[in-house]
Amino acid sequence: MIAGSVSGIIGWVLYFGFFFGVMWLLIIRPQKKRDDKVNEMRSTIKTGDTVLLNSGIYGKVVDIINEVFIIEIGMNKGIRIPVKRQAVIGVESPNLTVGKQQASPKVADEDDYDDYEDDDEYEDDDE
Repeated sequence: MIAGSVSGIIGWVLYFGFFFGVMWLLIIRPQKKRDDKVNEMRSTIKTGDTVLLNSGIYGKVVDIINEVFIIEIGMNKGIRIPVKRQAVIGVESPNLTVGKQQASPKVADEDDYDDYEDDDEYEDDDE
């Protein structure tokens, strides 16, 4: 009886160990790699870089004080806000070019659905 319960406990331990190993390989390890990349990107930001904040606002870094970036936003260059280093999600410039508008798709007319040449076939024969 004791041998059966010990093998059951070992089975559960192996099951949970396997489950944890799979979770570590599929979730925890890739997330740590992404975090390391993001932290490396944030540590290489310098004054003058254009950054994208997690709120969707673009700005230029004008000063760095400890873990805080002073970001200049807007076109008038007068608005400066302090943001934490963790608020920066990328170093990129906004695309401010005005491109051609895509043509809207053609709206189907009633005639587009009229594939039958002989409409008499569907009329009532009661007349």
